Amino acid sequence: MYVDPDMSRLSRNGETPAIFCATHSGWWDGYVAGIINRNVFKHDGYLMMEETSLKRYPFFTWTGVFGVDRYDARSALASVDYSARLLSERPGRAVWIFPQGTITHPDARPLRLYGGAAAIARRVKGGRVALVPVAMRYEFGLEQAPDAFARIGPPLRIDAEAGGLSSKEITSRLEEAMLQCADRLREDVVAGDVRAYRRILSGRGSANRAWDRLLRILGVVPSGN
Repeated sequence: MYVDPDMSRLSRNGETPAIFCATHSGWWDGYVAGIINRNVFKHDGYLMMEETSLKRYPFFTWTGVFGVDRYDARSALASVDYSARLLSERPGRAVWIFPQGTITHPDARPLRLYGGAAAIARRVKGGRVALVPVAMRYEFGLEQAPDAFARIGPPLRIDAEAGGLSSKEITSRLEEAMLQCADRLREDVVAGDVRAYRRILSGRGSANRAWDRLLRILGVVPSGN
């Protein structure tokens, strides 16, 4: 995972509420968001999920997940108001959302964002909130299991940068920021240049790694190594 230095400074300050706006490329995105929030930012974090998915997987509510029905205007507005209230009540809180609204291939362009993030930001008391672009993607490299990559871009500060902008203008700025974040992540992964990224969670490891370790113990050098 890579975190922009400006976002690291904002997080250390602990006063500005944040709306993490992530690309939505896989079922695991909510889980990855939770890992990032817990292991890196340590915010009092919440995550907005499509109501139909939350009903199917209700155990997500145990970790601060709440639902939104974007096809029901009244329900969607209630979720927006709830998010804004969460961010207004206590410093340092964070809400994670997926503005694309549905799982989309990480390289699909344009991103086509809904306006929920802007609507939430405009309702936070005092107008002091940061929109944080996040890109996620999953790649199979030389291992049996895939790696999950995330890139956190520089925050868009509503009070300093977007004051007075319409929801449409805020969404446009956010889409551009998320696009830059997603494109940079793709470039880094394709180039194999992930030196600036750090691992925040390790799994059990792939079967091929265990097999290679066994061969080394037996004194057999795996082909190609």
